[in-house]
Amino acid sequence: MDLGGIDTFPSSSPSSMSSVASSSSPSTLSTHLTVPSTPPSPTAARKRPEALRLNHIGIDPSEIIGKILQRARRSSSHPALTLHFTDNTTYQILVDGYDPAHRGIPKQLEMDSGLDTMLSANESPNLEVIDCALITLQDVAFDGKNAKSPSKVVSWDQKHLGVAVKFSEQNPRWHCIWARMEEYDEQEATCIFRSYDDVYLEKLHCSPKKKNKWRKSTLRRQDSAPAP
Repeated sequence: MDLGGIDTFPSSSPSSMSSVASSSSPSTLSTHLTVPSTPPSPTAARKRPEALRLNHIGIDPSEIIGKILQRARRSSSHPALTLHFTDNTTYQILVDGYDPAHRGIPKQLEMDSGLDTMLSANESPNLEVIDCALITLQDVAFDGKNAKSPSKVVSWDQKHLGVAVKFSEQNPRWHCIWARMEEYDEQEATCIFRSYDDVYLEKLHCSPKKKNKWRKSTLRRQDSAPAP
């Protein structure tokens, strides 16, 4: 799902993406943009499930506009992306409804290849966020857990929320982060269920206890440092 040309897609396609929350002018993101589906659409009778939660939680994405990204870290245990900025603020992109104690269907954060390459680099990006928005994506989901043949696989168009962000890179472009849920048949090593869930942006607040611990550690290092 490469969204590099996010603001150039036509607005008439049924597979669409629309801006839900943004501080920028309406012309920054088209209200309906084509988003190609990553998985192939199985052939079967369609039965649409309940709509996902489109009343988003979390902070207004405009809060991080103007901040300079110092580093980004993906959790190895949970579907979370932590963003550290040069003004000593930290934010996370999380999956709505994810419970570490009751994980249910495995969930993971996905992003376009351009953003993945940028965040995977060892050096600090030091890029300013010039725009950020919550967007509605639409992808093909399917459930083949009880299907005895490919023709019995049930598929549907699933709407879900993603976070779109634009940085002050050489050629500024929209990047996107979204959440995918998948189950696999271990014996066949094939995906038997795929759907999508909402993501949101949240500010990470450091507790006073952690702040004091950090300050004491810093003071100890300073006290133990040799005099010049």
